[in-house]
Amino acid sequence: MSIRSHHRTTERSLRSAVAPRRRAITRLLGVLAIAGVLVAGATLAPNSGITAAATVPGTPGTPQPGTPVYTEDFSNQSAALAARSITTYVGGAAAANSTYTASTQYTPAGNQCNGWIMSGATPTAPVTDLGCLNNVSTTWTTLQQMARALGVAQGQTTTQAATNQVLTSYTNATNGAIAAGTQFRTVNTIPAIGGHYYAVSAYFAAVNCPAAGGANQPKETFSLLVNGTPIVLSTGLNPCTNNTVWETQIAKLQSAAYQVPVGTTANLGLMLYNATATGAGNDVAFDLPQIVDVTPQLDKAFSPTVITNGSTSKMTLTVTNTTDLMAKSDWTITDALPTNLKIAAAPNVGGTCTQRTGAAYVVTAPAGGTSVSVTGGDLALGQASCTITVDVTSTVNGTYINGPANITTNLNPPANASLEVIQPSIDIVKSITAVNGVAVTSDTDPDKVYSKVGDVITYSFVATNTTPKAATNTTLNTNLTNVRITEDTFSGAGDMTTLSCTPIQGSTLASGATMTCTATYVVQQADLDSAPLTNVARATGTPAVGPNVTDTDDEIIPATWTPALVLDKTASVVDIDQDGVTGLGDHIMYAFTVTNTGNITVANITVVDDRLTQRNITVTCTPTTIAPTQISTCAANAPYVIGQADVDAKKVINTAYSTGTDPKGGPVRSNNDSTETPVEPFRIPLKIEKVGEAAANTWVRMDGSSFAVLADANGQPGTALPFTINGVETGLFQIDSIPAGTYWLSELTAPDGFSLLAAPVKFVINPDRTVSITAGGDQAVTSTGQIITVRDVPALTLPTTGGTGALPYILAGSLTVLGAGGLALWVRRRNTRADTTDPQI
Repeated sequence: MSIRSHHRTTERSLRSAVAPRRRAITRLLGVLAIAGVLVAGATLAPNSGITAAATVPGTPGTPQPGTPVYTEDFSNQSAALAARSITTYVGGAAAANSTYTASTQYTPAGNQCNGWIMSGATPTAPVTDLGCLNNVSTTWTTLQQMARALGVAQGQTTTQAATNQVLTSYTNATNGAIAAGTQFRTVNTIPAIGGHYYAVSAYFAAVNCPAAGGANQPKETFSLLVNGTPIVLSTGLNPCTNNTVWETQIAKLQSAAYQVPVGTTANLGLMLYNATATGAGNDVAFDLPQIVDVTPQLDKAFSPTVITNGSTSKMTLTVTNTTDLMAKSDWTITDALPTNLKIAAAPNVGGTCTQRTGAAYVVTAPAGGTSVSVTGGDLALGQASCTITVDVTSTVNGTYINGPANITTNLNPPANASLEVIQPSIDIVKSITAVNGVAVTSDTDPDKVYSKVGDVITYSFVATNTTPKAATNTTLNTNLTNVRITEDTFSGAGDMTTLSCTPIQGSTLASGATMTCTATYVVQQADLDSAPLTNVARATGTPAVGPNVTDTDDEIIPATWTPALVLDKTASVVDIDQDGVTGLGDHIMYAFTVTNTGNITVANITVVDDRLTQRNITVTCTPTTIAPTQISTCAANAPYVIGQADVDAKKVINTAYSTGTDPKGGPVRSNNDSTETPVEPFRIPLKIEKVGEAAANTWVRMDGSSFAVLADANGQPGTALPFTINGVETGLFQIDSIPAGTYWLSELTAPDGFSLLAAPVKFVINPDRTVSITAGGDQAVTSTGQIITVRDVPALTLPTTGGTGALPYILAGSLTVLGAGGLALWVRRRNTRADTTDPQI
C-alpha cells in the first residue's frame, strides 16, 4: 500500500472506529455545511455559462450583482461516459472557447488523480491515472459526491446536480504530498474596459478538512491574467469552514477587485493556484470560475425635481458597489451640466464619500460653474455606497435632462435625471371615479365604460395649486385665492348634478393643496347612440402677483357598443294541388322577425334572402329603425313556388340574415337563420300487363312473365332498382308507389313459346301523372294512363324459353345492386292458382 493510500486509510479508520453514531453526526454536519453556504451563497444561475445582465441605474444604494465576462461551467464537452483531462478540454462561448493549462502535478499526467473533469455520473476512474486507482472504492465516489454537492450549491435540482461537471483534484500520491502549483489557467482571453474593476470567483468543494487538525487545508490564490501577466487578487482562500466535518464542504470563494488602468487596453484571463503542498490540502473540486466586471453603478437625482425660477435643487450623485462589496478605489466623475443649469451661489458640497486609499479625494464645484468633478473616489471593503451632493439652480424655465451624455466616468453610467424650473400654476384633473358604484381606478380600468340606459357615472374634479415652494425661500407666497371649478362643455343629453366641492368654491389653496368636487350623471339612450360622453372642466385661481392662472382637463368615457340583431325566420307550405305532398308547384310562405338584442339603436333594418331575391321577391320590414328590445316584422311580398330543381334537390333550404346600421353608420348583421322544407316528387301506382294474341286480334293477359325496372343512366339503361313488383292477377303487375322520373322496363322471363323484349324500353312518368313510352319496344310496348302494356307474339325460333333479352343489363344491374348493399328485387306474381306467389329477380 502506498504511503498516500495508507494515510487516507488511517484517516478513514480513525473516523470509522468512533462508532456509527459519529458517522451519522458527521454526515449531518456535512449536509449542514453545504446548507450553510447556500444560505449566504451565490446569486448566479447554476452552471449557466451565460453572461449576466450589467448593472443598471435606478436603485441607488442597493448593490447589484456584477457582470460576468468569463464563465466556465466545464460542461461544453460531456464527461458522461468518461472523465476528461483539463489539458484537452475546450470551453464554450461564455468561456471564450478557451483551452486550459495547469502544473503537471495538477493534470492527469501527474498520475495523482488530479485535473479530471467529471460529474457524479461519470462511471469509473480513468485506468490511465494510477492515482485514481489508489483507494479506488472511495476516491472516485468522493469526487462524484463533490461534483453533485457543487451542483446543489449552485441551485440545481438533485437530478441536474447528478450530471454537474466540475474540475477535480484528489492527489493520491505515494508519499501523500504534492508540490504547490497551478490548478487551472486560461489560455484564451477576453477584452477588458479601461477603468473598470474586475474580480474572480469560483465554487469550491473540499473533503478531509479536519486532517492534521485542519492544518493541511487548501490555500487558494486567485489571480487575474492581465495581458498574460498574473495579478494576484487574493491569497489563502479556503473552502473549509468547519474543522470537524470530514465530508464535503462547499464555499463560493471571492477575490478582491482589480482596476484596469484608465485609458489602457487589456485582455484578461484567470489563474487558480493552490499553495498547500499536502495531499489532504487539495482534496477539492471546483466549478463555475468566473471573471466578473464589478464596476460600481453611478446614479443621479435632483431633490426636489421641480423648483421655482431662481431657487435651488440638490443634485445627488450616488456611487453603489456591486454585491461582492470589495473595495473600489480611485474612481472619477465629471458632470457637465446642461445649458442654463448652474452650480448655485452656495454650492453646499456634501455627501458621504470620503478619502479611503490611493489618490486624494477631491470634489470641484465652483459657484456659478457649469461642471462638477470628482477625483480619487473610494468605496471601502464592505461599503455598499456613498454620495456626493451639490446645489444647482436656473433662471430659465424649462426641463433640464442630465444623464449619460453629460457624464465622463469610469463607473457604469447613470440614467437620465430631470429638473424642471417653473412658475406659479394650477392644475385640474377630471376623472371618472365610479360607474354604477363600481370604483374606477385609472383611465385604462376596464370598468371605465357605460353600456346601458340608466348607468350612473360619478365624476371627480381635482384642482391642485401646483405652484412649487422654493426649498430655500420660505417667504415666497405660493397661495392661490378664489379657486373655482366650472364646466366648459358637456356632451350628455341630460344634465349633470351640481358640483359638490371640498373646500367650497372660491376657497384659497396653499401650494400643493387641492379642491375636490364630485357630480353624477345618468346615461340616456341618446348618450349610448352618440358615444362617447365628453366633458371639459376648467380650474382658475389668483396668484399673489400676475394674472390668473387657469387649466382645463377633459374626460372622455367610452361606451361599450354591443349591436346585435336576432333574425327568426319561419316557413309555411300551401299545398296547391292538395295531394298531401310538398312538391312541384306548391307554395312556401316566408315570414321574418328582427329583434334588437343589443344596446344601441339600429336603423335601416333589412332582410337579405338570396333565394327570394333570385325570384324577384322582396321583403319589407316595419319599422326600419328599432331601439334595444324592439322588434321589426318583415314579410315577403310573394310566395316561393317550388320548382323542378327543388324537387330534384328533395328539399328547399333557405337561409336569410338581417342587416342594419349603428348610429355611426357602421354595419350591423344578425345571425343566419335557415329553414329546410322537405320536397318530394309525386308518386303513382304503376301497372304492367303482359298480353298475347290468343286468336286473331284477340289479346289476353298471359302468365309466366317477370319484369325489372332499371335506372336511367344518362339516356341508357342503368342498374336494377329495388322496387317491389306485386302480381295483381294473371299477367298484371303493379308497383304501388313509384316517384316521377325516367326509367327503363326490362322483361326478365317470357311465357313459354313467346319472346322476351329485345331490349329495355324507356318510359317517363309525366308531370300529369301519366306514363309515356319514349324509346324502344317498337309497337309492342304501349302506355295508357298509368298502365304499360307489353304485347307479345309467339317466338319464331325458341332454342330456350324466352331469350337473352335484357339479361346483360339485368346481370350487370344485379351485380351492382348486390355490391351496393345486397339489395334484391323480388317480383311477386299470382297465376291463376289462388294464393300462389312466384319470387322474381
